[in-house]
Amino acid sequence: MKIKSMIAGLSMAAGLVVISLNMTGLSFQVPTVEAAELPGVNTAGPLLAKEASKELAAYQSNQQVSLTGGVGLGSTRISGTTTKPGFEMGIQVYNPLTPDVQQIRGIMPDDKGHWETNIQPLRVGDELTFFIYDKSVHDQRVDVAVLTPAAIKKEDVAPVTTNSTQIVGKGGFAGATITLTAFWGEGDEFYTFDTTTTVNADGSYKLDIPKQPAGCSLRFYQDVQLTPTHDSFRSEYTVLQVIQGIEEPKVSPVTYNSTSIQGQGKPGAVVRVKVSGTEIGTASVDAKGDFEVPIPKQKAGTRLFVTQEQDMGGIDISNPVVVIADQVTPEVTSELKDGMTSISGTASPGASVAIWIGDVEIATTVKADDVTGDWSATVPALVGGNVVQVRATLPSGEHKYSSRYGVDLLKPSNLRAIIIGDRVKVTGKGSPGASVHVTVEGILAGTTIVDNTGSFEVLILRQIEGEQLSITQTKNGLSSVAAETTVIRGLDKPSNINIVTTDSTKVTGKGTPNATISIKVNGSEIGTSRVDTNGAFEVAIPKQAAGTKLSISQLNGTDESEPVVITVINGQLAAPTISAYYLNVVYIRGEVPKGAVKISLVIDGEFVRIGMIGTDGKYSIYANDVPKLNEAGKKFEVVATDEYGQLSEVAEGEVKDLANPIVEPYRAGQAYVRGTTRVGTERIAVYDTAGVLLHNGQVGEDGTYRIYVTGLAALQTVGNKFIVKAFIAGVVSGQTTAEVLK
Repeated sequence: MKIKSMIAGLSMAAGLVVISLNMTGLSFQVPTVEAAELPGVNTAGPLLAKEASKELAAYQSNQQVSLTGGVGLGSTRISGTTTKPGFEMGIQVYNPLTPDVQQIRGIMPDDKGHWETNIQPLRVGDELTFFIYDKSVHDQRVDVAVLTPAAIKKEDVAPVTTNSTQIVGKGGFAGATITLTAFWGEGDEFYTFDTTTTVNADGSYKLDIPKQPAGCSLRFYQDVQLTPTHDSFRSEYTVLQVIQGIEEPKVSPVTYNSTSIQGQGKPGAVVRVKVSGTEIGTASVDAKGDFEVPIPKQKAGTRLFVTQEQDMGGIDISNPVVVIADQVTPEVTSELKDGMTSISGTASPGASVAIWIGDVEIATTVKADDVTGDWSATVPALVGGNVVQVRATLPSGEHKYSSRYGVDLLKPSNLRAIIIGDRVKVTGKGSPGASVHVTVEGILAGTTIVDNTGSFEVLILRQIEGEQLSITQTKNGLSSVAAETTVIRGLDKPSNINIVTTDSTKVTGKGTPNATISIKVNGSEIGTSRVDTNGAFEVAIPKQAAGTKLSISQLNGTDESEPVVITVINGQLAAPTISAYYLNVVYIRGEVPKGAVKISLVIDGEFVRIGMIGTDGKYSIYANDVPKLNEAGKKFEVVATDEYGQLSEVAEGEVKDLANPIVEPYRAGQAYVRGTTRVGTERIAVYDTAGVLLHNGQVGEDGTYRIYVTGLAALQTVGNKFIVKAFIAGVVSGQTTAEVLK
């Protein structure tokens, strides 16, 4: 290279000779970059000292001369060592930004090989060539050093965790490009990820990354490209490992009524709660790992994002746990005992509350109070041992079930223990379906099941008169308190008693041979008789009004049985009526007798189907799909049933056929088509041969009819044919075809 000018005297006192070339373009221009914004998550916090790195690294060839000191951006004095102490050294400096070079002579190492010299300000890309002179006229090129940005320091990078979505660092070389490559594997698969960023003027930088697994290797380097046409100058690699980040906190359920969020996290971590990006509460996790964050009450359905974070030299923030402000779990707060008919409790204000026993909804939905959430409902009598559950539904449609509550079993009642031969018969009342256990002095003597009427009966081995029996009932895992009764000599209550109606003048049944049967109404005896040797009885009574309760018991000496109470019901219902039923009519119709609750169709002694009864007492039975009713003359029966299951008298009907109407001769120009049809025909009409209705007519009570046809063109032409149809209950009789005569 041609030397254009020489600058001497950088350090003449040291005996150095400095040769400098044209310095045009020596200053390295750092790009102007805005200061780094601290990211919202995984920030480096106090890590970011606002100062760019000036440290350079020297890449050398064979190192007979080593550059060890003063290697920094803008440095004007460098030092090092050589393997040839005592020989003069020289340095030639070249930078791609300028074609000129600087040459330095007269550098004399000491006897240990240490040397130092002044130099023009160092820049990235400087190439320093070292010479050793063993004679004044002979030089030897021994080494070359190229200056690049120094490697990124690990301590200048915020810890990278499995939660990190940014990498933040300081001490970068201003204007340099940071390049990151991530490496990780899953099973037999291997993945990489690359990204770059530019170091800001203050040395800070950040890179956006996807979350990486623990153990993932992150490889960084920074490089500077002096101009677009020159090669870049790259630092050595710096390798970091992704570490396990803080895990999500565990959060307890939250309701619309909650004023805090509780849970477990990492001791010392900070828990934050946000709604729609706005923080609504924060707290620290205590030494036991528990936290409680005060929050304002939220509307049901609100999504709350809960995170925890720790300072690791950078803030590590967990993934958010999303909890939804739920409605409160509905509760039953009232007692639940056998026979009760009301239930009350609490739910979310304004919720609709439905009450269930098993899979059956037992009460009309009620609404919880809009402020307190209290509710109450009337229900059918509860049965001990059954399970009650309520469901609360918000206006939004979200619903929630309560716990399942058992209905307390009351202790068995109406107990009676009577000695019968070598057995004791124990009877009483309990909860239908419950298991009854009879014990004597703690020893199980017998068990049975309460029937669907709430009664039970069990025979146990004979006990002495006066013995105490303990009786409990169990259902659905619940047991009642024990009830006590004493074994007595006595009669069993009468059985097999016939149904007593308002028409009855006697009561029959079974009893103990030779016992006396007594029938009372409101405590007054209305009939008595003795049980015969076969155990049967018949007691004459006066007719009783419907609803009267008869108390029937049997006596033998001073012993009287438990009474049987029956209710007098109405006598047999009269037969229902049947309207005339014609072939192909859809419904059988008529009226039921007063007191009927069901109407049935019977054919050939077999039940076919049940019909519908209207509030006006009229019934209809769908019959269009009954094959046996597709023939004229077929007999059928209709019978009603009362609320006690008694059948009415039977009404008999017959399938009638509607004969074709008779058409009198019709001549062109006549005003009417006349004839006769079956009595009861509801409508008569004339049609053309294409089946088009021409005109409706009138039917008299005697079955004669007339149809006005003046002006109908089809009936004014001699030889034209027409059709007359009759209708009953919407059914067409068939068709009679006639001809227009002259």
